[in-house]
Amino acid sequence: MAVIGNNMILYKRNTSVTPYEDIPFACSTNCTFSVNVEQMEVTSQSSAWFREYKNDVASWQVTCDGLISLNNQYNYLALLDLQLDRTPIVIDFSIDNGADGLVVISGTCNLTSLQINAPYKDVGTYSVTLQGSGGYGVAGTQITPGGVIIREGQVYNKQYTASGGETTVTWADMIGKECVYVSRGGIDVRNIITSGSPTSEQVKFNTLTGVLTFGRALEADEFVRGLFN
Repeated sequence: MAVIGNNMILYKRNTSVTPYEDIPFACSTNCTFSVNVEQMEVTSQSSAWFREYKNDVASWQVTCDGLISLNNQYNYLALLDLQLDRTPIVIDFSIDNGADGLVVISGTCNLTSLQINAPYKDVGTYSVTLQGSGGYGVAGTQITPGGVIIREGQVYNKQYTASGGETTVTWADMIGKECVYVSRGGIDVRNIITSGSPTSEQVKFNTLTGVLTFGRALEADEFVRGLFN
């Protein structure tokens, strides 16, 4: 199965609220995650006329292009402030593999470059480079036939296809678990609450009953995924 670009999204993590929010990165249109492992040469007389190397220090980087936007709390003005203040940020690079599960690559980055483009008679755009600082982490399900879990602890991947009109889904086997992620129709739900009544795009998970409640009723054939820890 191929993964289309729309299913790979870069987020900036907002840790000033509890639970934290993952906000799509400043109206991005393209994003790239890359890792490089330096190689140290260890060629010796026994190398049979071929150079030999061993793995050394690794580095990783995220690049992102997007449209200039003023109505997102992580717009280009906010990015300029982050760079000016030398503020590290935490990012999540989300890859939705459909029925095969979800993978989230997370880590702390420094905003190393920011370019604002102003084409004549066209939409303004920006380009940003984020240099990873320290290691990155991978959460979710590894894409193997066995569905190997690679997040800390056990992660449970639950799925549901709506008939239409439902406002709740019950997963009794998730009683006592924490809901860490929900998507509707391939779109991430930003706000997962644990008390009160959900509204609009919010969802609420009751760990005592295993019931996931939606602020907006599900549509026919709408696909829901939940990750629980």
